[in-house]
Amino acid sequence: MLVRRDDAPEIVDELDALVMRKLVRAEHGPDISVTWVRLSGRHRRLLTRRSTRLYYVLDGSATFVVGDEPQFEARRGDVVVVARGTPYEFWGEVTYLVVNGPAFVEGDDVYEQA
Repeated sequence: MLVRRDDAPEIVDELDALVMRKLVRAEHGPDISVTWVRLSGRHRRLLTRRSTRLYYVLDGSATFVVGDEPQFEARRGDVVVVARGTPYEFWGEVTYLVVNGPAFVEGDDVYEQA
């Protein structure tokens, strides 16, 4: 199967200052999902109880706070791993792929109340 980025509809999420395209979804198979994302600002603090997440930075940079670790910057070519159940947040001007294993399904994200 070939998945072209431009064939996936663009989704704008103003709450998290991002634009995304869901490339590989749970309906393709339950083991993994891949989403292309461009973030310009701050992503709300969240966690997922179901999946481990990988953020592969394609361009730009973002500052992450993962669990109780000190904040750090991820730049082009870096991978950030967030274990399931770990709260995290990040911000910056960045384009990345987010990979979920098992695949993301609606309702997986639990957002911290502001």
